[in-house]
Amino acid sequence: MRYIVPLLIVLAACDSPSPLLGQAEPIRLQRAGYDITVWRAGDRVEAIRHGMARRADKPQLRGVLMQAMQDATGCDLRENSVEGDIGVLRARLSCDT
Repeated sequence: MRYIVPLLIVLAACDSPSPLLGQAEPIRLQRAGYDITVWRAGDRVEAIRHGMARRADKPQLRGVLMQAMQDATGCDLRENSVEGDIGVLRARLSCDT
């Protein structure tokens, strides 16, 4: 019983943006069979992939997350700004508007 509260806290944080994104609204989409949540605040963007990654998909998941960020925001990603892994990816945006 004493493990339930810490477990719920950990699970609640699974679909939350980093503190830099503050009160950003989530954009939920599906790409390559994965549920992805994209968070945007100003020129910062973060993508969170949900679920287990299939071994065969791992090499292309970074690109899938990058494309999801572009699809959700309508902006390009700034060159050399992408960081993170295939679970959580962060970047800066380059928007014309």
